Amino acid sequence: MIHIKNLSKVYKTKKGTVSGVDNVSLTINEGEIFGIVGYSGAGKSSLIRCMNLLEQPTSGEIEVNGLDLTKLSGEKLRKARLKMGMIFQHFHLISQKTVGENIAFALKAANTPGKRINERVEELLEMVSLSDKKDVFPAQLSGGQKQRVGIARALANNPSVLLCDEATSALDPNTTLSILRLLKKINREFNITIVLITHEMNVVKEICDRMAVMQDGKVVEHGEVYDIFSDPQTELTKEFITSVVSFDVPKPILDACTGRILKVLFRGDVAGEGVITDTVQQFNIKGNFLHGSIEYIQERPLGLFLMELKGTDDDIYQAISYMEKRGARVEVIENGI
Repeated sequence: MIHIKNLSKVYKTKKGTVSGVDNVSLTINEGEIFGIVGYSGAGKSSLIRCMNLLEQPTSGEIEVNGLDLTKLSGEKLRKARLKMGMIFQHFHLISQKTVGENIAFALKAANTPGKRINERVEELLEMVSLSDKKDVFPAQLSGGQKQRVGIARALANNPSVLLCDEATSALDPNTTLSILRLLKKINREFNITIVLITHEMNVVKEICDRMAVMQDGKVVEHGEVYDIFSDPQTELTKEFITSVVSFDVPKPILDACTGRILKVLFRGDVAGEGVITDTVQQFNIKGNFLHGSIEYIQERPLGLFLMELKGTDDDIYQAISYMEKRGARVEVIENGI
């Protein structure tokens, strides 16, 4: 669907050149929701703006639906861009135009026949639950409603790809959740591929199928969201995940522990089984829960537990081996967390 090959974007400044995107290669599958995560300055916004040539790449290829956009120009590039809708962090609505007129603007730019424009505007407003806001102006809308207008406008010309640049960063948590659910609904009903730029791991956890983590213009890790949450490979990814799934336990509690402290992770259906209970019952050990939760990522459970085990080294070793045979991933924490 989207193939990014050796993409680089270099900016020229008074102090020299700055690399915004550094030799990035990614494949984004048709119909999936793909998240790109990174802190400010990581290069994620530069990357997404290169995807539809709002930014001209310095080198590399961007293939969308079999077309290399970097080799297109003029009318061919304009037509290709019509199949790539874009949603912005700060909405970018025209304040002097009504909600209906903002959506119609995108249709007029695509030379849609006049009669069809009004019909399509009505369809889109119903899709984003704003049928009663057609004749109001952006200033009369909440942030969430403005973003719904932005989504309707981005969908106006039936794109196959929807690019979202920090689409929820300006919204409160409840509104963010409603927008994410709307995007997921659009993705599932219309099979629209969504690329979502964010610095919030909760956003990725909520709706993304796969993800990439960026740092200093490079992709440092990518894969299935569930796999990355359950087994992050880089310190940066671990830092992002900790913002969503925390193992923070007060130091006085850790200092009071006299046994072996374990971090235990269960993937998939194993997360719902009583593995730890069975372990404590079968072996000559005592267990003390310090922290525990079951997260649901892509509707699959991920069990995360922090516990203290007391017993002989041999008994604890056997208990750990038993949990691992039952599908758990166990990490012994020698000196606290």
